[in-house]
Amino acid sequence: MKREKRYLVMDLFEWRLAIVGMNHFRNNLLRAGKATEDVDTLLLKLINAKAKRRA
Repeated sequence: MKREKRYLVMDLFEWRLAIVGMNHFRNNLLRAGKATEDVDTLLLKLINAKAKRRA
């Protein structure tokens, strides 16, 4: 079964807010002693996301 790709469009403020929020969530998981692998993966995808210029 082929997965459908989905794209999320954010401005710079929303992008930064998402990174800070995910990092806060990750820190809470670490304090609780829970696994962070999925959050780490998503956080890296957010950080490494390519910017698309508007014409």
